[in-house]
This record gives sequence, structure tokens and C-alpha cells, in this order.
Amino acid sequence: MVKNLVDLHLHLGASSTPHFLWELAHEQGIRLAEKDYFSFINSITIREKTTYDNYLKFFDITELIQSSTYAIEKAAHEAVSRAYRKGNVTTIEIRFNPMLRNRGGEQDLDKIIFGAAVGMKKACLEYPVRAGLILMMDRRFPKEKNLIIAKKAIRFAAEGVVGLDIAGPLTKGFRVEDLVEPVRVARSAGLGITIHTGEVTGPEEIWQVVKLLTPERIGHGIRSVGDSKLLDELAKRKVVLEVCPMSNIQTNAVRDWKEMGNIIDALKQHGVPFTINSDGPELLGTTVAEEFEKLMEKGILTKEDIASCIKRANNATFIR
Repeated sequence: MVKNLVDLHLHLGASSTPHFLWELAHEQGIRLAEKDYFSFINSITIREKTTYDNYLKFFDITELIQSSTYAIEKAAHEAVSRAYRKGNVTTIEIRFNPMLRNRGGEQDLDKIIFGAAVGMKKACLEYPVRAGLILMMDRRFPKEKNLIIAKKAIRFAAEGVVGLDIAGPLTKGFRVEDLVEPVRVARSAGLGITIHTGEVTGPEEIWQVVKLLTPERIGHGIRSVGDSKLLDELAKRKVVLEVCPMSNIQTNAVRDWKEMGNIIDALKQHGVPFTINSDGPELLGTTVAEEFEKLMEKGILTKEDIASCIKRANNATFIR
């Protein structure tokens, strides 16, 4: 197995093991819809193909369970330690939305973020890893709330927050231009910028993101293959795509491994830099190592390609 792997795209809400979440929920007295443990496992894991919208619904329960200073500290520690023990990942960036873990304002936002930083740092002391946090804005939020998250990212940069992102369900009211100010203030403070786009949204949104936000990285970005000029622009700007093969196939964002192979071939042909990531290791039952193994098995990547991906990911990390 390849060692010293890098995972740049990992959601905190999808990185906790089922038994950990089950016990954490009971410790906090959270009422669960599923009273049977094995039924609970099925409610927070995806082992068969599903829809993108259904995939996002899986996060509701994990975000609820992680919504306290105690829980998020434990969850961040679990995410880092698990990535190393199970997947030989030694550089890991964990992303989460703090406003989706403070129970609508019941919990203090600063303490939620700090709790995640404490859990992450404890794991870094226990294992030979380096890690950073990426705070996520949300497509459903008004620009004022997303600006607050950007400013919180700046405030906690010294504690391990390294970047800013946006994700969430697709909404009609979302406008890329509303992110210009949050991204500007975060970048001015030295934070890295990665934007979820092009997973199920088309090349048009990716163009907007590239022109208005000029991110260093893009989360997924696979729909860029539908526009050769866009691919050339991404290559020119050296925007790194955080590709998550298993996730895209499981959520039907990509039909099958043949289509994934065509996507990666297009990225290589146009010189678009990309990395391979897990997205949601526990939710999807994968690791970066397993992603590479599957890509090799399908003849999509060679050993040389994998070495290049790992080197590229080490260069693209926001952790300094």
C-alpha cells in the first residue's frame, strides 16, 4: 500500500464511523430515529448507488450528532486518526460548516470551531500527521451568513483553519457573485480558497467561479470536461481539481468507471491538475488508498500517475 497519502477533500460529516456516531449520540442524549444499531448503520452509510440529493440528506444526522463542542472535538480527532490508521494519510484537510453544528445558534460558533481545532491538534500529537480545517459556507445561506463564516475562518487561522469553501444543496437563489466578498476577505488573510462546483452543476457555473472567485482549487469540477475551452482555462490558471471518484459514482454524478476514466483522460489530455480524494470515507466506505487501487485496477491511472497525484496534492495543500 502507498504510504504518506494526502486527502484534500474530506467532509467531517462523512468521516465518523457508525459505532462512534451511535455512542456519541447516546452520550449526548440525542433522540435517534433509528433505535436499532444495525438500522442506524444503514441510515448513515451508502453502499449502493443513490442520487445526489439523497446523498446530501445523509449529512443531516451526522451534523446533528456532531453539534456540540464536545462532539465536534471528538469527531475531528476521529477523522484525523482514522485517516492515518486506516488509509495511511499523513496530510489531511477536513472541511465542515460550523453553522450547521451550533444547533441554530444554541451553541457558540467560536467554541464549535475551536473544539474542532483542539480535536484535530490532539490527533496530530498522537500520530505522524499534519492537518488543517476548511470552513464551509452554504449555498442556502444569505451572503451575510457566509461572510460571517469567512471572518470566523480568519479569526481561527492561527488555530489551524487553512481555507474556505462552499457546498450544500443546489438552490435557485444561489449566486456565485454573492461569494466575491467572503472570498476576498478570506484570501486577503492568507487563507486558501476551494469551491464546490462542477459536481452536478455545469461548465457555466465553473466559468463563473473561475472568473469571479479565482480559487486555487475546485471541489470535484468533473463537469468541466463538457467544455474544452474551460479545461484549457483551468490548465492555464493551474486550478487543481479535487476529484473524488467513488463518491461521484455512488451519487450518480458519474455513470460508471468507464465515464470516470473518460473524465480523467480528458483532464490529463488538457493538462488540468487534479488530485484523488475520499470525500466521505465512512459514509461511502472508501479511502484515498482504495481510490487509487480501484483506478489502477480499472486501467485509469498508472503507478506514475498516482505518484504525480500524490506529489501534486502535497504541493496544493493549504497547510503550511
